[in-house]
This record gives sequence, C-alpha cells and structure tokens, in this order.
Amino acid sequence: MSTLAILAAFIRRDVGIATSYRAAIVLGLFSTILGLALFYYLGQIVDPAQLDSGQDLSGGYFAYAVVGLAVLEIVTVSLYSFSVKLRQEQTTGTLEALIATPTSPSLIILSSAIYELLRATLSALGLVALAILVFGLRFDIGPGSVTVAVVALLGCLGLFASLGVMVAAFTVVFMRATPLLAMVSTGLALLGGVYFPISLLPAPLESIAGALPFTWGLDVLRASLLGGDVDPLQLAGLFASAALLLPASLLIFRRALRRARQTGALAQY
Repeated sequence: MSTLAILAAFIRRDVGIATSYRAAIVLGLFSTILGLALFYYLGQIVDPAQLDSGQDLSGGYFAYAVVGLAVLEIVTVSLYSFSVKLRQEQTTGTLEALIATPTSPSLIILSSAIYELLRATLSALGLVALAILVFGLRFDIGPGSVTVAVVALLGCLGLFASLGVMVAAFTVVFMRATPLLAMVSTGLALLGGVYFPISLLPAPLESIAGALPFTWGLDVLRASLLGGDVDPLQLAGLFASAALLLPASLLIFRRALRRARQTGALAQY
C-alpha cells in the first residue's frame, strides 16, 4: 500500500469511531464556550499595560489568551494521541500484527494519530472562530500575516508530532506515560507563555522558557495575528527544531520497539 493509502485507512477508521460519539462533539463545543467566557471576563480585570510581552499586541489579554489556548489544544492532543493510540493497539492485541506488516513502524506511529492532529487543529480553529463570533474578538491581520501564521502552524505541528512520538516511545518501554504527559503538558503551559508573558517568570525560568521551540512558535503566531513584529529567527528556529526532532523521535521509537521485542514487553499491557 502507498503512504497516502495507509494514512487514509487510519483516518477512515478514526473518523468512524469519532462519529459514533456525537454527544461528545456537542459537549466539547459547550466546554469550549465556557472556557472562552472564563478568559473573556478575566481579561476585563487585566490591565493591558501589565501585559508586557515585549511587543505592542492588539486585542488585550483575551486575544493573548485565545491564541495560547488554541496552540495548547494542539500540543496537548499531540502529546496524548500518539501514546494513547499505541496503548489502544497494544491492549486490543493489534499492535504486534501492525508491526509485523511490511509498513514502516515510523509510518504506523505517524498514521495512528494523524486524525487526532487534524481534529485538534480544526478544534483550535473552531475555538478561535467562537472567540470571534461569540465574544467579538478581532485580529490585526492581512494576507501576509495570515501566510506567516499558517507557516508557523505547520512548523508547530511538526514540532508537536515529534514530542508525541517521543512520548509513544516511552509508552512502549514503560507501558504507562500518564505522569510524563501531565508533567510535559503542564510545563509547556507554564514556560511557553500560554496564559501570561514569560517575562513575568523568575530570570532562570525565563531563560529556559525563551529557549523552547514551543515558545518560539507561539510567539510567531501571536505576533502574526495580533499585529506584532514577527521574529524571523524564531520562525527559522521552529522549523529547524522540527526538522531535527522528528527524525530523532522516529529513531527513538524504532529503538524502543526493538527493545520491547527483545524483552517480550511488546504484547504486555
């Protein structure tokens, strides 16, 4: 089978599963609106002068938070989906059968979560759309800034997929990755500037936060959507990080599979 055929097969399977739980989609919509309302009214008591992100961003705290929440939605799903899908295959007894096929393990792990990545991206776009339609959020954008935002989003997806594959490799070896997932997602939310500028952090943490590719991607997205100045070095660093981490994460995953085969842990759950 071709790569596209394999990707399509995984997407069809996951779409069929997701559409059988329509109530979850409706509940998720209301949950998103309630979350946006929380940050909208919180933004009413935040002094824009205190929002020192190093740039003159439009839209106040609510716009700042919405972009952060949208990116956090994608990275959280990316972190969880690869390991969760892998664990499902393991507990249902289909993982060994998949690995035994001629298909590359790298393609299998990437394909297993492709639907979740697409769904998370659409969910993030839906969150932004609700912020615009329900709460009157306005972005300072033009054709050029939209293009930059799309390019930055693609770089973020590559970076987040790399992190997700690494967590999946951890799951293969150690079976349970829940504590690691919680630590990484919380750490990114804290250090990545999702809810507040990293300039508010203590100096050592600010230095660490400023060196994270996640922070670079979020900064570029915010700047492109909220009228700030895009840093080309951050955008280049984001893509360089994704280009280095994705092959490295796939290599780590293949080695984790090899070790699991040797120890007989591949079929354990």
